[in-house]
Amino acid sequence: MKSIRSLFHWPSIPFCLVTSLFTGLLPLSPTASQAQTFPSKPIRIVVPFPAGGSFDVAARLIAQRMINSLSQTVVVENRPGGGTTIATDYVAHQPADGYLLLVVGPSFVINAALREKLPYDVARDFKAVSQTIALAMTIAVNPALPVKTIHELIRLAQKHPGEIAFGTSGPGTSHHLLGEAFQIITKTQLIHAPYQGGGPAATAGAGGHIPMLLINVAECSSFIASGKLRLLMVTSPTRDALVPQVPTARESGLPAMEATNWSGLVVHSAAPASAVNRLNSAVVNALAHSEVRDILKAQAINAAPSTQEEFNELLRTDADRYLKVTKTAHIKVDG
Repeated sequence: MKSIRSLFHWPSIPFCLVTSLFTGLLPLSPTASQAQTFPSKPIRIVVPFPAGGSFDVAARLIAQRMINSLSQTVVVENRPGGGTTIATDYVAHQPADGYLLLVVGPSFVINAALREKLPYDVARDFKAVSQTIALAMTIAVNPALPVKTIHELIRLAQKHPGEIAFGTSGPGTSHHLLGEAFQIITKTQLIHAPYQGGGPAATAGAGGHIPMLLINVAECSSFIASGKLRLLMVTSPTRDALVPQVPTARESGLPAMEATNWSGLVVHSAAPASAVNRLNSAVVNALAHSEVRDILKAQAINAAPSTQEEFNELLRTDADRYLKVTKTAHIKVDG
């Protein structure tokens, strides 16, 4: 059989107003007063990514509907850079009044596992508001790679250690670490080929420049119908509506690979509980709107509202998952 390298041409591929309920009687406590008056000014949502991506699109849709629940302006601003650490650090050091939310994804907990020094502490400085969306991730291959199932890919990789490269949306992403987890679980040795985003990675895979991909289903949807990419498995707990024929990790006998690429909202940990409760309700209501869900679904994005406790549990689970992967694979990022 031809060397795997001969099938592809790999490029160099270089995170208040206090009122009284009773006339002339005692004023409300600060907490009760804030519960009645929050929000009394515009709310800001900080997105640590450039405009236009899945997380940004979802944040803007949610913000538009939160206005109806809160009767206040909700402004979305983008602060990309530093693998999401610039925006995260900014929110961590702003007033803890509940008026500033941060969009987070897996990089929120991954950075804590990858970086020895961060100017903030994820567990100490933030608390959950709600999960917002979930995106199914997939293992896909270029059709030139002679495999049609995930187990055929595993066997091929085992026969050719260090020869098959997998493209992702970048180093230190959930896709990268899930690729590392795949190697640990299947006892294979692959080459990580990071791109500057899932779109470029999908284009490279469809164009024959990279044999294997680990990206969001949404990012390769345009190449599925044309046959330029072959999907072997999705990592979501259930099959994805966009590609219902593709089995899940659990169905494929790889339950340890089950994961989603998610996004959610957090606030400063010292934000008043009454304000956070109000925000959670506004987010959940926004995501329950049929127009919002339809727009997200059209882009292969699943609305995934949650309670604060449910989102906290997801943060803890993924923090543990990715910390184990980084330690086992000896992955670190300077800074």
